[in-house]
Amino acid sequence: MSTQKENKINLLVWTRSGESLKIINEDLKQEFKEKYNLLNYTRRGDMLLMNHIHLDDFSKFSRRILIQPMDGTVMHPHIIEKINNFHYIVTPSNISKQLLENNGVTKPIRVIPNYYDNSLLDEDNGFFSSLFPEKKYTFYTESTAIHRKNIDRTLRNFLKEFTEEDNVRLVIKLNEVPKNRILHLKKLLKKYPNRPEVIIINKKLPKEYLHSLKKGIDCYICLSYMEGFCIPLLDAVVLKKDIITLDTKISGYGDFINEENSILLPNREIPIFLSPGDSWIYLKESKWENVDYVEYRKALRTVFNGEYTFNKNQDYSQYSQKNVIKQYNELLNLVSEEVVEREIKVRELAQRRYDEHFSKFRMNPDLNRRID
Repeated sequence: MSTQKENKINLLVWTRSGESLKIINEDLKQEFKEKYNLLNYTRRGDMLLMNHIHLDDFSKFSRRILIQPMDGTVMHPHIIEKINNFHYIVTPSNISKQLLENNGVTKPIRVIPNYYDNSLLDEDNGFFSSLFPEKKYTFYTESTAIHRKNIDRTLRNFLKEFTEEDNVRLVIKLNEVPKNRILHLKKLLKKYPNRPEVIIINKKLPKEYLHSLKKGIDCYICLSYMEGFCIPLLDAVVLKKDIITLDTKISGYGDFINEENSILLPNREIPIFLSPGDSWIYLKESKWENVDYVEYRKALRTVFNGEYTFNKNQDYSQYSQKNVIKQYNELLNLVSEEVVEREIKVRELAQRRYDEHFSKFRMNPDLNRRID
């Protein structure tokens, strides 16, 4: 354990990639910076809080916590072995917990959800209304445009359902994806000359501007083949928006999405599409879900016509940043105690070894053991 900086426990909060994962990590660092000695990247220390599995060797941390969402249903056995080298597993949904257990994870698993930002419910700064002065029913989806997000079919079927005669628009919020993906989407738009308004925003926005977008829209669409949680979908239900998404059996949003607050679309099981970034984690036996697109188009028209009654008064306070961070604090308090207890045992054993060696010039075999 660290003997510097007021004897604070050393803590590394780290993630391999992912925009939402990095945001969560920064929030956690901000929360823990006073209580712990936060480390820059290293492979040795007191505690590791890692967001998403990675192949780096962190075995020299005294206690290791892994935050692991699920983007596929079947993991490689070597990944499960890697996960079981952590002391605690955190996953954002009960569905993900069940999948991890089904895959053979044996270490304690805690469900700690992702959260909506503290400032989401602050006053709107007016960005949406300045961007879209003309009043239209606005559909919205937020995406990284990777295959799993299913943005192409989301757009294509929207264009099949609506024309320029409909007082409707679709806003697609991307996050600085490669230009070839934007060109692909624009090429798709050109196939529908009588299309309704479609706006593609491919840039990172300051938090207050992104929140204004989310407040201004009318309906959030999520047709991803699988989601570990889906923070934008959580934001939408918290903001009491209409929702169209899948009646999922494998995506993490099943914990807070239901038939009262959303139109849930029928779907079927399909094989996973393994990108280079996922093939080292998931097996080809993994499954995703694909929506019934006829039902999707019907749902678009239904919400546009105001023909579906959504229950927008459900309580989502358990997903507030304050309440979720509290759960992380409770877990790290527990793990911190284990770090201290382990350090005490290590020192006691070292002292006994010292005493044994210099008193008898031999060592009791019982003292030659490893403390986990």
